[in-house]
Amino acid sequence: MSDVLPSWLFSAAFLWLLLATSWRLLQWARTPSPLPIPLAPAPRTRLAVAGRLLLEFLLFRSLARANPTTWLASMAFHYGLLLVLMVHLRLLFEQLPLWLLPFIRISGWATLAMVIGLSVLLLRRFRVDRLRYISAPSDYLHLVLLLCIALSGAALKRLWPSDLHAVGVFLRGALTFNTEGLPVQAGLWLHLGLALLLILIFPISKLLHGAGVLFSPSFNQRDPRA
Repeated sequence: MSDVLPSWLFSAAFLWLLLATSWRLLQWARTPSPLPIPLAPAPRTRLAVAGRLLLEFLLFRSLARANPTTWLASMAFHYGLLLVLMVHLRLLFEQLPLWLLPFIRISGWATLAMVIGLSVLLLRRFRVDRLRYISAPSDYLHLVLLLCIALSGAALKRLWPSDLHAVGVFLRGALTFNTEGLPVQAGLWLHLGLALLLILIFPISKLLHGAGVLFSPSFNQRDPRA
């Protein structure tokens, strides 16, 4: 029974992630923005606004202008994470898709980018006085949690090899609400336990800030003179 329980936990966690994230995005979408408060210089057309949002969402343009070092660390972390998540898609297929092979080949570099980016972002919260003053304990804990997930994942690949087929069966079972067993391995359970914790706190934490950019009046409004 002990190897079955985590399947139900992950099923509930995935459902929570979907519902809680959707609810929070719906709340943001329904929040009125009666005042014109676009960040100047603001675009004057809807197409230009969409382009501005894409630049902020994909390239963190305002952060690049404000602090290039933080921007580089953020880009390394976020796009390293994106590539690592792409590699994890292999677990959703019974047979490895060929289009995932390029991502698998660079997965080590992607993990390294994640670790470096997270380390810089964590270090600056200790080193920069004004940032340390406004940082809540959760700001540190989020970065530490993400760093532990990245390092435990790297250890699974290099030091604690696990049965990927069995892990894939387990995760596919969790997504389809089917009971499947999980191989009993301390390193694997550590990595998945940390990932489970991240899934649970993601919708109710600042980690959802990326999607929040799309609902920010300072970015999604046009120039009031338009």
